[in-house]
Amino acid sequence: NLHPENVVTYELRGTATSLEEASREVASCGGSVDLSQMRDKEYASFDALQASLLNCHKQRPKVTFHHLPIATLRAFTGNTRSVAETLHPLREAGLRSVSANFNPIQISAASTADLVALLRAAAQCDLFVSISITIGNSESLEQRVNTIAMVRTLQQESNAIHAALLRVHHAATAEARREEEATAVDYLKTLAVTRLFLDNVEHLQTDWSVMGPKVLELALHFGADDAGSVPSSQAGSPEPSHHGGQSELRRIIRDAGFRPVERDALFHQSLLR
Repeated sequence: NLHPENVVTYELRGTATSLEEASREVASCGGSVDLSQMRDKEYASFDALQASLLNCHKQRPKVTFHHLPIATLRAFTGNTRSVAETLHPLREAGLRSVSANFNPIQISAASTADLVALLRAAAQCDLFVSISITIGNSESLEQRVNTIAMVRTLQQESNAIHAALLRVHHAATAEARREEEATAVDYLKTLAVTRLFLDNVEHLQTDWSVMGPKVLELALHFGADDAGSVPSSQAGSPEPSHHGGQSELRRIIRDAGFRPVERDALFHQSLLR
């Protein structure tokens, strides 16, 4: 009922990990830079971050910036309430969306109160807000459900969240893996519960980078209407990929009974094909 169009969206993203390279990569098509993927520099201050974005935006006015992690801003300000005051100048520098990741074992009432102020400020600045919830990192089921309920409350009070992604914690090495990590069944159950809880959030995204294509196909029947992003370097590749070349991703979506639709970072300008 929440997704009557029978459409599953996805986004093509660049592969560059530096701000300058990413800006050049997308400049010709007026695309967007995913700031959560940038690994080239540690910003010493908010002013340095703003200056970097503004410089790139002036050189390439069509380029915009997305998914700036809220944690990055909090590192400068110390609390989320003061972060709200920084959003307007970043919007002028080309920022169009922010993102936040919620770990059920780290959520507190204090952080919830601060986030409401930030989300309201983001809505006032016309910034797209996406959130992610990471499961399978030793949290209890009670903590997991409480986190999903908290996100619902945040949305009720701010009406700023446009998309929610359910992630799976994945240890870097096999030796570090624990029995508490989410299984495919666990993930699908939590995805369905998340869709029921977050009926006030328009889009629910699935994370198939860990679980793989078969779980992705099932996830589209458990409430997800977006398959996330795939690297543009694999776009059109005939070879199947666990991380999803575009041709493989579109095949999976069709096999699940849906119509694949490419989108941009703001879920706008979809390309029906």
